[in-house]
Parts: sequence; C-alpha cells; structure tokens
Amino acid sequence: MEEEVQTRKGGRAARRAKRLNAPIIHHPPLMTNVPLYEVANAEGVEQIHETAMRIVEEIGVEFRETQAIDTWKQTDAEVDGERVRISRDALLELVAKAPSEYIHHGRNAERTVKVGGKSMVVSPSYGPAYIYDLEGVRRPATVEDLNNLQKLNHMASTVHIAGGPVVEPMDIPVPHRHLHMAYSGFKFSDKPIVGNVTSTERAQDTIDMCKIVFGDDFAQNNCCTTSLINANSPLVWDETMLGALRTYAQNNHAVMCSPFSMAGASSPASNVGTMALVTAEALMAIAYAQLVRPGAPMLFGVPAMTVALNTGAPVHGSPDSAVVQFLAGQMARRYEVPHRAIANCATSKSADMQAGFDSMWGLFPSFLSGAQWITMAGGMMEGTLGVGYAKTVIDFEQLDAFYHFCQGPRYDDLEEIFETIQDVGPGGHFLGTAHTRKSNLFIFPSQNNVTFEQWEAEGRRSTEQVGLAKARDWLSRYEAPPIDPTLDQALHEFIARRESEIPKTLG
Repeated sequence: MEEEVQTRKGGRAARRAKRLNAPIIHHPPLMTNVPLYEVANAEGVEQIHETAMRIVEEIGVEFRETQAIDTWKQTDAEVDGERVRISRDALLELVAKAPSEYIHHGRNAERTVKVGGKSMVVSPSYGPAYIYDLEGVRRPATVEDLNNLQKLNHMASTVHIAGGPVVEPMDIPVPHRHLHMAYSGFKFSDKPIVGNVTSTERAQDTIDMCKIVFGDDFAQNNCCTTSLINANSPLVWDETMLGALRTYAQNNHAVMCSPFSMAGASSPASNVGTMALVTAEALMAIAYAQLVRPGAPMLFGVPAMTVALNTGAPVHGSPDSAVVQFLAGQMARRYEVPHRAIANCATSKSADMQAGFDSMWGLFPSFLSGAQWITMAGGMMEGTLGVGYAKTVIDFEQLDAFYHFCQGPRYDDLEEIFETIQDVGPGGHFLGTAHTRKSNLFIFPSQNNVTFEQWEAEGRRSTEQVGLAKARDWLSRYEAPPIDPTLDQALHEFIARRESEIPKTLG
C-alpha cells in the first residue's frame, strides 16, 4: 500500500520508472491461442511440394564433401560426382525419421524448452560483426559486447535461448571465437545455447563444452544446443556446413537446415519459386542428417530475404519475404518438422522508423505462421551485419507484445465485466475500477505517449535514445545466474587448452 501511495505521488514519471525497472520474469515458450494464417490453399502447397520433388529427382542437390557423398552412395540415391538425386518416396521416408518436436536442455533445468508442436521459442541476435554501441556508435564488436548482449538476452522475458554467436567478438582471433561464444552463453545466462557451425572442429568443441556442463553421456544423446547451417543456394551444401551438421546430428543435437534464400539472386524472383527451391534444399539436408543418426532433431526454415534489384543488396522487411515466411510454415507442417523463422531483422542503420517496419514484416509472419523457433529476434540491423543495444531492448518489448497478442481474447471474467459496467453505469468511466486495476492490458514500457510539451521538456528523446538508456539500465541491474565454480573452472581450462592447440591465424 505504501508503495502504491508513493507511486501515485510521483505521478506518470514514477509509474513509468516502475515499469522500466520491473523485476525479471521468464515466460515459458509461447503456446499460441490465435489461429495460424495461411497464404496458400491445399492445392498451392501441393504445387510447391511437386516442384520441390521434381528438383530433387531431376536436377538434384550438390553435397560438396567426400564423407557426405560416401554416405549417399550407400543408399538408393543417384550420385553423379557431387550431385545427388533421390526419389521423392526415399527422400520423404528419411525426412519422416526427424521428430516433430524435441527437448532442448538448458544449464538451468527450469529454462529447458520444448521445440515443435504448439510450442514457440525465441532466440536472440545471430552472427553480426558490428555493434551499435551504448553511445550509438557503430564499431567492430568485442567480447565485452558479446557478454553484454548475453546479459540482456538473459533478462528478456520472452527470449528463451541465450544464443551463442550473438555477435562476432572481433578482438578474439577467428579460430578461438567459438570457444568464447559458447562460454559466454553458459556463463552469463542459464538458458539453452546455440552452437557454432563454422567448422567441424568448432562444432565438436561446442559439444565438448556441453559435455562439461551436462556430462558426457547426456550431451551425446540429448539436445544441448540447436545450431544453424545455411545452404549455398541454389542447390549446394558445402563442406563446412555438412561437417557441422554431421557432428551435431551424431550427438543428437538439433540443427536448423536453412537455405540462404535471397529472392531474385540466390533463389527465383518469385515467392512460390523460392519456396520450392529452398524446400528441396532443406529436405535434402534433413534427410542426410537422418542417414547420420535416425531421429536426430532438425528444423526447416529460411531467412526469407529479397534482393533490392536496384542495388543487389539483401532486403529484410518486405511483403514478399513475409509471404515466403508464411509458406515456409505451411510446408514445415506438411513434412511435420519444426519451423524456424526470423524476426526483427532490419536493413536500417539506426533504431528508427525504417527499423520498426523492417522488423515488423518479420515479426508478424513469424508468430502468425506458427514458427516453433524464431531466430534473430533482437537488435539486428544493417541487413544482419550489425546489432544495436538500443534496438535490442526495443525489439524485446515487441516480442513481449506479440507474446501477449498470441494469448488471444479472454472470456473468463465476463461476469465481472458485466458487474463493473453495471456499477459504472451510463456516463461513468472505468478508470480506477477494481477490474481495471487488475487488468493485463499491455503497456509498452518505452512507448512515448505523453503530450508534446512533456516530451519536449524531457529532452525530445528519440526511440534510439530511449533504447540506449534502457539498455544501460538493464546492464546496471543484471544479476548473474549461479554457476558451479568447479564447472566454470573446467570450462576455463578447456578454453585455455584448446587455445594453446589451435593456431590464432587461419590457414
């Protein structure tokens, strides 16, 4: 009661400060209560499927790795050099071995999540080399930024994954970065992590670090990391990606098999054409993983970008990419594998209006297509080359909003609502009623809804300035999740040993 009185005395500013400094809440994976949106009818889905099957049967997909080709030769597939063609029946029989849902374990068992089915999980930024820092300056990212982003990810209510390669720490030699990425995820959060895929050895190092955290036998037979590989579209899986895929699949760790589609460049300048091509590519990778270890969990999904035909640059945030994302959800459901989507990616170079609408064109198709894993959901800018502190925390508010939206309408308090209307009567108002005071109407903590005069008096702050202030505040309030000192020391010793064994330079 005393706190409520103090809040009233402080007025709007105090209430806003209370929202901004609210305690950390970790929401479970979303179980959406709103209908999924489908842009294609059943006939359209089958047309895309038929085209994809013709691609794998008549054109084929290249697997540019000797070990993968040797594995395909042991099947009924037609292997011509690096080109693999396979009948649709044989392909779909393999794909059917991949589970429709799986459990991804976190260091803290309370953060463990189910992926697939009706469960939707969200993961943070992935792979950018540049940071838009706490002063709003673009520069190469550092290991401090890596750790800071993991802290923000840990504090985010509706981000379920700590990440891994949330940013490239450019002050760490390339051959050693993966070690620090995995450690940062384990140290500064207790949510599940994302693995490294830039070489077979780095994937194995990630698994070995999982063994330290979870135990050898557990990490060899349970999913402790979900990773992301990209095809070199059109129709090529290269040695690096296949090595990582095989390493994770051998240990029953999940992989997102994600063709790198850019409509108009690496895939046809067509929604359905892009979907047919990437379906063929993704299914072939999922099938190969089942040859490695039947039942290894895999995800189906695409970045769903287009290309600006006037510049050749990749574009995030367009109606065409949204259509592809919706189609990907429908195709994933057809093959009964979890669907991976992306959200909150922008080509903008600041947390401005363009960043907002770029991000929204990824947000709404991700949630409304029924994606079971939503990646890159915080802070991505500059066509995924950069990540911003300000945009990260503003994006997190949008994730909270979609989490709220997907709860759908409530009907459990209609009788109380009727009684409240009866009490208020004609000409009254609902401010201050018991029902209003306990309502769960969503309020964006950083949304500016004051008068112009107050906004001006408070410094005319832009969205980016508000986001930077919030990011600084969050980092000042961060509390590290507990970690067993023995486990922490073992991770440090592993990193030190591997750094002594791995040359600092490539080649």
